[in-house]
Amino acid sequence: MIFITCCHGYVNSTDQSTVTNILVDDKPLTVSDLVPVLEAIVEVTDWSCLGVALGLTHSELDRIMDGVYDENWKCKMMIEKWLNTGLASWSSLVDALKRPFINEEDVAEQIIKDHPLVDHTTVEPR
Repeated sequence: MIFITCCHGYVNSTDQSTVTNILVDDKPLTVSDLVPVLEAIVEVTDWSCLGVALGLTHSELDRIMDGVYDENWKCKMMIEKWLNTGLASWSSLVDALKRPFINEEDVAEQIIKDHPLVDHTTVEPR
């Protein structure tokens, strides 16, 4: 188990429990969604805690921290890493933002407004 100091204590980075949110679009996100994701989380100040909540490992976050001094660039690199996991979605981002050690409820609610649940099934016309 990997523990990382984050915000108000220690968080188990292997704990992937989430609060399922069915109000936000759950289609997979890719690197092509980088700019909209960064725009959505612009108010989040602790990108490393968010990275933990999104499931990135301590060693992945350490590699991002090493040698890069600009916090905005680190956040961009973290989100890019997450988008490349194949597990990224607006829903998982909202769940991460609502985790108690992140506590970015307002940002999560704005994402829900901006990216509502969409039915991705196709219906044959009669």
